[in-house]
Amino acid sequence: MAAATQIKRSFMENMRRLLRLKLLIPLRRSPHSPEYAARGVAVGMFWALTPLVGIQMYLCFMTWLILKPAKSLHFSLVISCAWTWVTNVFTMLPIYYVFYATGQIILGRWDNITGYETFLGSSDQAFVDGAGIWHASIDLLGLLAQEIGISMALGCLPFAIFGAWISYTLSLKYIRRRRRKGREKRARRKAVLAQERPNV
Repeated sequence: MAAATQIKRSFMENMRRLLRLKLLIPLRRSPHSPEYAARGVAVGMFWALTPLVGIQMYLCFMTWLILKPAKSLHFSLVISCAWTWVTNVFTMLPIYYVFYATGQIILGRWDNITGYETFLGSSDQAFVDGAGIWHASIDLLGLLAQEIGISMALGCLPFAIFGAWISYTLSLKYIRRRRRKGREKRARRKAVLAQERPNV
């Protein structure tokens, strides 16, 4: 029992460390404006909250190419790709089920929401293990073309739109706060050095 608790604790610590390394540190170290980095987070979260795990980074790249001519919409491609990792092979199926159930509710099919186990069976049949990106994309399109996929595609929209907006707002506040604290810390250090200099 103690060993299982220790393994769980070390897994959670490793996940926290990984999330900090992959998601927060790039925001702190970005040399660009806070808005530039925050837009990267928003784009990454938008694609992360769609049923497109496996091709989300490619979609970030396509979005980056499309928005490149509009200077006011530039964003960090690296940061956007990093934030697509919010959804991954571990979180994919529960999130897909939430999308599916939400889509069924939007379509007014309250009495036709499949149970989680049945949903897992349907989604497992849609993917082939070890498939490359091309085959995975085809499998994904096949799943989305089914009734279950239509509900998922529709149900993800509120999450993707709201997730992009809230992640932009929170990350912008986070970056601005970090930079303000950094400026204040440097100013204090400079003031201390200025006071010490006459005594040398």
